[in-house]
Amino acid sequence: MNILSRLFSKSPADLLVKGDRLLDSERFFDARTCYEDGLQRCSDDGSTDNRKEVFTERIDRANLKLAELNLTEAGFAFSRGDSDKAIEHLDLVKTLTCDVSIREKAEQLLKEYYDSGDNYPAPAASSCASCSDIQVDNSADSQHADDSLHPLEYFELLIRQLPEDQYRRYSELGEDFAYAYVSASQDRHEEALALFEKWPGDSNRDIYYCERGKVLHRLGSDLEAEQHLRKAIQLNGLNSLAWLNLALLLIDGGRFEETMQVLDRMISEDMMAEQAMLMRGEILESAGNLDGAVDQYSSLLTTRYASSAAEKLHAVLIRSGRHADAALVFKQFLGKCGH
Repeated sequence: MNILSRLFSKSPADLLVKGDRLLDSERFFDARTCYEDGLQRCSDDGSTDNRKEVFTERIDRANLKLAELNLTEAGFAFSRGDSDKAIEHLDLVKTLTCDVSIREKAEQLLKEYYDSGDNYPAPAASSCASCSDIQVDNSADSQHADDSLHPLEYFELLIRQLPEDQYRRYSELGEDFAYAYVSASQDRHEEALALFEKWPGDSNRDIYYCERGKVLHRLGSDLEAEQHLRKAIQLNGLNSLAWLNLALLLIDGGRFEETMQVLDRMISEDMMAEQAMLMRGEILESAGNLDGAVDQYSSLLTTRYASSAAEKLHAVLIRSGRHADAALVFKQFLGKCGH
């Protein structure tokens, strides 16, 4: 599989690439939707290889990330006195993942906010067959996380995925921006562009150009998209999201030397540096520089990107014939749910 395939192609392989990019960009709901689409296409074309297993694993990983987000949102809801909303988030946590630590944290939060065991809700069935004596229907896992949320609540959930400095900025941009951002996240491109035009963001023009550039890129208007992203960087050289999206656009255009320059700048300026390092490893791998890719992925094994880096490192080690090293990486970093 070519990791640098076009982002919006519709084959299972390209959907996997798109989903991985979205997951790396911490757009977990969008990534899961993409993986589910890819899994369905594997079923439709009668695939018999391991792609179905790969898509299923990716869906589980995206669900875990969504569970972590819902756990965070539950804490915020409790802190502002909105127990009903907090409980909704915790119920989602328990249906999204079988991860022991995340589920225990959810249970602990519930215990703290219920007066007695008499009104304590029954634990939700695990979505992981290996964690339950009875295999349950996993259809709940594929429900859209935003179906029951007001757009402004969904916006809050989305921007929680952003770097902390960007989250603070985005959270202060008002309802008009929020509705535009949600439209963009749900691929309602023309609607998003129209809403961004109406947004009076005079003091945050770098964000305007960044977000509008992202939508234009998804529509295939890459020249205009690049102009927007570079304008965002010109207005605010520390806008990490503008740098990130410029790198993605350059990758899609096959402009890998320019991409490496952008990624090196992000790393040197500590702007989403770990994510930039992961992307840098992907480019090295695709260029056949397997030793460079191994070094790059290995440097991320002590970071929050350890899981993603370990999976990519494992694949490169197998490709390089280093099966013993690959087995060690798998044993240490790629274990499954551990009941």
